[in-house]
Amino acid sequence: MSSDSVARRGRRPGDLRIVVRRPAKLPRTLGPGALFAACYGNVGSSIYYALGVTAAFALGLTPVALILAGFIFVTTALNYAEGTAALPHAGGSSSFARRAFNQPIGFIVGWVQLLNYTATASISAYFAIGYLGVFGKYVPFFDLLRHNDFAHVGATAVLIGFLIIVNIIGIQESSALNLALAFADLVTQFVLVILGLILILNIQVVLHNIHLGVAPTWGSFLASISIAMVTYTGIETISNLSEEAKDPGRNVPLATWWVIIAVLFVSAFLPTIGMSAFPVHMQNGQFVTDLATMHKDDPVAGIVSQFPVAQLAFWSEIWVGILAFTILVIATNAGLIGISRLSYSLAGVDLLPKRFAVLHPRFKTPYVSIIVFGVIAAVLVLPGILVHGAVIDLMSAVYSLAATFAFCSAHLSVMRLRFIEPQLHRPYRMPWNIRFGRDSIPVLSIVGALFIGTVFTQLVFQNISNSTFVFVGWLALGALTYVGYQKYRREPLWEPLEVPPPRDREVERVPFESLPRSARYRMGRRERIAAHAARGITVRERHRSTWRLEIELFFARHGAIRGVLIVAVFAAVSGLAVFVDLSPYDPFGPGLGWSPGLVVVAFLAAYLLNRSHSEQ
Repeated sequence: MSSDSVARRGRRPGDLRIVVRRPAKLPRTLGPGALFAACYGNVGSSIYYALGVTAAFALGLTPVALILAGFIFVTTALNYAEGTAALPHAGGSSSFARRAFNQPIGFIVGWVQLLNYTATASISAYFAIGYLGVFGKYVPFFDLLRHNDFAHVGATAVLIGFLIIVNIIGIQESSALNLALAFADLVTQFVLVILGLILILNIQVVLHNIHLGVAPTWGSFLASISIAMVTYTGIETISNLSEEAKDPGRNVPLATWWVIIAVLFVSAFLPTIGMSAFPVHMQNGQFVTDLATMHKDDPVAGIVSQFPVAQLAFWSEIWVGILAFTILVIATNAGLIGISRLSYSLAGVDLLPKRFAVLHPRFKTPYVSIIVFGVIAAVLVLPGILVHGAVIDLMSAVYSLAATFAFCSAHLSVMRLRFIEPQLHRPYRMPWNIRFGRDSIPVLSIVGALFIGTVFTQLVFQNISNSTFVFVGWLALGALTYVGYQKYRREPLWEPLEVPPPRDREVERVPFESLPRSARYRMGRRERIAAHAARGITVRERHRSTWRLEIELFFARHGAIRGVLIVAVFAAVSGLAVFVDLSPYDPFGPGLGWSPGLVVVAFLAAYLLNRSHSEQ
């Protein structure tokens, strides 16, 4: 009998049962809303510092740079959705690489992720202090933080040190607080976009800011797309929380789509408003924008300060300062938590020295990992004492280098898993696949890998503020750490493909979310089927496309005549609203040339017809 088993007597004489004790897992309690809030708290906070540093390179093409980077983000987010739904374990791209390739490659990706989290903590803390400068008009100390580089860097180091202590003690964040702040941040950004479109936006100014090939140069514009990737690097958050998701196969892709829509909306309009508020102009023989000079530390606060209504500008600036500081402190803490979780995980699979997995005797937290990488995060800010603007470029470039490396490895890993494990259950698959060999090639992964590889190469050769030297030095340190530790353990340096871990529901003999999507529907009502009831159902790993299944379920629910009638009514009313000018009778007002109100009414009517049919 193994040490993991214990003998237990049954009710009948001689009935000896062996009960296997397995390590407890994190409870699956997070729905799509909680996953969205956690991810948007990290991704959405990036706009508070990415906007200024991107504008420094892109100038008048800042909105275009962020939109192109957003396209890369969409391919990456959907790639993470497929990988996380199939492998709902913490680690993100590192766990994908370990499963698709082997442990050494998984270690390299994980080591780069540690740099990513470290840069996250550095840049978030630095800009959190920067947004306190908004209150410099009322408190002289905050004005000192804004204009004195030594004070700014010192306060950033103190903030990181404070959060290191907080994470060692193990004070847990309130999920309700994070949800409330993420929601407040989302609402604030949407309101700022709407107010900016009404009060600030000037299309003529935006167009006159563009000087193709001159301001910016084509090289600077390519670099700006690379730097703009900083805006979207928090997508790993959903992967790290997948072990706590109720239904990873459904909730992870759903939360990912919500994040994509929200982030792209803000990233498309807020930079355009910013370029209207701070036009490109000539200064000392160079084209510049105040968004990338005067307000590089607090670009969003700079935008709201340009509202023409004085009271609105005053209260908006105060609110943005408070919210930005709070959300960036949480993003800093999330970076330190990511460092502790990832290093603890790597040490747990013998890819880092066990010392990194040692828990504090009193607080039971991986204090060695938190201290080591927290100190590195503080060191990354120190150049700001000598060169104020360059440290922002350095942190952003290091952040982008590490993130693009991890993103590209995630694309390659998910593609490779399609062919080495074609029977792996994938509750979600990326759209646009091409049949090839044993499985299919995801077009979005190919496009994403090519674009991200191009961005990564551009950043390496651009060497912004010597960031390439930092990245290469970090890789060399990781390789030495891995080789030294493997030699110490007398283990081979290169191992074959990693053995897949056991399925989640091993006791019940069915894998987690083993049923195809169609088996979880009953006449349009989505239901979860219990594990014991799922044993007799034959599971087919290759499923029909979601849109095709939805159409079949729609006509199965209503019948051919009723289904065609619903579609015809909606199409007819929508066509009438779009192609016939009924705007004088539309509640949205005349002069639009079409009637959005009728489209909304038609949609609601079709929805009510769809739901009014009683389910059998």
